[in-house]
Amino acid sequence: MKIYVSGLHCSANPQPGVGLIRSLRLGYPSAELVGVEYSNRISGIHWDGIDDLWIQRPWSELNLEAYGERIKEVLDDGALWISGTDLEAMWLADLFPDGHPNLLAPPMGALKRITKPAVEAASGLPVKVPTFVSTDHSDWDLHDFCRKHNWKVWLKGPYYEAARTPTWENFEAVRRSLSKVWSTQRLFLQAHVSGYEESVMLCAYQGELLQAVSMRKRDITPEGKTWAGDISEVPTDFMAPLKRMVKELNWTGGGEIEMTRDATGQLWLMEMNPRFPAWVHGATIAGYNLPASLVEAASGITAKASPNQSDEFTRVVLEVPVRPEYPLPPLSEPYSGAVGHSMKHPSGLTSLAKKLHKTNPKMLEAVVDPDGPDGLPQVPPSFLNDINGYDFGQVQTPQFLFMNSTATGLFEKAAARARRLSTDDVEVISGYSIKTNPDDQLIKLALDNGFMAEAISLLEVQKALEIGFRPDQVILNGPGKWWPEGMMPKERMHAVFCDSIADLNRAVAAMEKGEMSAKHVGVRIRTPNIDSRFGIPLDSPATFRKMLEAIKTLPADTAFGVHFHMASDRVGVAQWWHLFESMLKWCRSIEKLSGRTIEVLDMGGGWFPDDWHADDNSKFARAVETVKAMLPGVRQIISEPGKAMAQPSMALAMRILEIQEHEEDYVEAVVDASIAELPMYFFYPHRMLRKCGETGELTPLGRGKTHLMGRLCMEHDIVAANVELPKGTRAGDLLIFCDAGGYDRSMSYVFGRG
Repeated sequence: MKIYVSGLHCSANPQPGVGLIRSLRLGYPSAELVGVEYSNRISGIHWDGIDDLWIQRPWSELNLEAYGERIKEVLDDGALWISGTDLEAMWLADLFPDGHPNLLAPPMGALKRITKPAVEAASGLPVKVPTFVSTDHSDWDLHDFCRKHNWKVWLKGPYYEAARTPTWENFEAVRRSLSKVWSTQRLFLQAHVSGYEESVMLCAYQGELLQAVSMRKRDITPEGKTWAGDISEVPTDFMAPLKRMVKELNWTGGGEIEMTRDATGQLWLMEMNPRFPAWVHGATIAGYNLPASLVEAASGITAKASPNQSDEFTRVVLEVPVRPEYPLPPLSEPYSGAVGHSMKHPSGLTSLAKKLHKTNPKMLEAVVDPDGPDGLPQVPPSFLNDINGYDFGQVQTPQFLFMNSTATGLFEKAAARARRLSTDDVEVISGYSIKTNPDDQLIKLALDNGFMAEAISLLEVQKALEIGFRPDQVILNGPGKWWPEGMMPKERMHAVFCDSIADLNRAVAAMEKGEMSAKHVGVRIRTPNIDSRFGIPLDSPATFRKMLEAIKTLPADTAFGVHFHMASDRVGVAQWWHLFESMLKWCRSIEKLSGRTIEVLDMGGGWFPDDWHADDNSKFARAVETVKAMLPGVRQIISEPGKAMAQPSMALAMRILEIQEHEEDYVEAVVDASIAELPMYFFYPHRMLRKCGETGELTPLGRGKTHLMGRLCMEHDIVAANVELPKGTRAGDLLIFCDAGGYDRSMSYVFGRG
């Protein structure tokens, strides 16, 4: 009997080939085992259990049609073939649409039904699929998905690889890498599930489940790959639907169902692989020789039993002699020590993916939905109205555009919400963070809509007063609130929050000398377990005690308050609300131990606009009721929407200076704006519009192969990557980046303007 086995790569991210060889040798000691590979850089080819090697040219150089004919000859001659890679299994399924009795791999119909991330075939199993979204959606929607899942998300490719993307910058970098390496834009984001990882490995022949076994990962590599595990029987409630699934798929070959079990015991499906896993021999050690069972079913030749040696397995690193006929190759390019996909996939699987996309673009699609998203962001009508109100013949670009009706609507909506949530006992009010955008028009809107002015310096205080705020409508906050000296208002301010114990002592001394006056004086407390440079830390008993002693020195006629702040779009929306409840518990402790009642609570949010404005008041209403219940002495709740007000209130207009077309539709366009005007480009997506020079029509930009290069002579001055310019776009056309009115505006700087 002759058995061909592929997938011999042996690294920290191994393929199953060597494990298959070891298991098959136990079951069939006299079988001729032939290792198949596509590079002599694969370390597994030197395993001494392999009788012969069939080394092919790299996938990038292979004539797939001719190679397919040779495989057919091998199978027709009676040899068996077990594939050890997903892509090879897919290619073989496409090559043999009706299957071959000696090809021990699943048919294409089955592969289509286990496509990630939905894995339709697993619907009958006792598993749930984590929430996911295709990257076919607009970047605006993808950012929303990340925030809603607290940035605990995975970006996954359709075949291999997944990466945690805890920030937008990280997401963009991984997306570029995966798209380029695997020649597809069709990736997906999936919510992380906390728990223990486990798998079910199976083997089947022509729809009959032959054997299955469970494995819990007991030790993993930094890449999350199995290093040790324990083996057990598959539970009955899983086995029965698994048999039905295998029958429905007419499955042949090995397979693996990867899952995570959460704290409640619920299993979450990560993916299903169309091949044996790399830990296949771990199961054989426990007496479950699935590769031998598969060969037995296909050949009719009884396999030798594999006795149980242990229910647990672990891996060790072995040095083996290099076969003299395949000496080690020269160091790989580009240079020794490089870590890239050429090193990660030395057999050239990425080249195979590129080839298959060209020959059959539909074969490997992760998500097939003709009515699915088109990648275009939804642009609010008020944006279009405001932009159309400008005479761009008179606008010198780059130029920030004030979105008047949009800004007015946002402030009025916030004011109305505050009024709805206020009662006779507790006032709810908003504070406008001047630092987010010190534009006079926005500060005036805040004044007109009953906001407080939140300042972080005495210069900002003076600006608020110049716009029309009274001192008793000003909140002074932040670590540098005393700067610059000599500008502290003589009149009583509404509130002053101290960023440190020293700051609090200084405030008390200033009040005693008559140098500062405020209705409320309090502390800013640092968020525990979430890194922040601001506020007084709570997790040090000594510091906490000193803070309580300092609070006790506050004048009796000064009301006490607490402020905390954490950007919700940084930590995620759900995480922020969890933090909110935690901070209230700390506030209650501060009250009891200091003897001072908290009368004003200032909650800074750093809210992303959609998260703050889309809420139907239920969360904020519950928050107000929670504050009342936990801190009954609070008479005023100040909410700081931050960039939720400012960010949508301005856009940035720019013009295309030059368009450079390269190979394979790749385009670089130079614009007259830069990261000097869009410093927040790396942190969140902006909705972009192109204004047609002839018709004036505004068209949203979707995803494509164009990079928008800023005007600066800086390597990282790329204001947008992977966008698609509408057909007919040319130099001189106008682009408008929306959502640029927050820190893009306030942190923009003069650079490259002479």
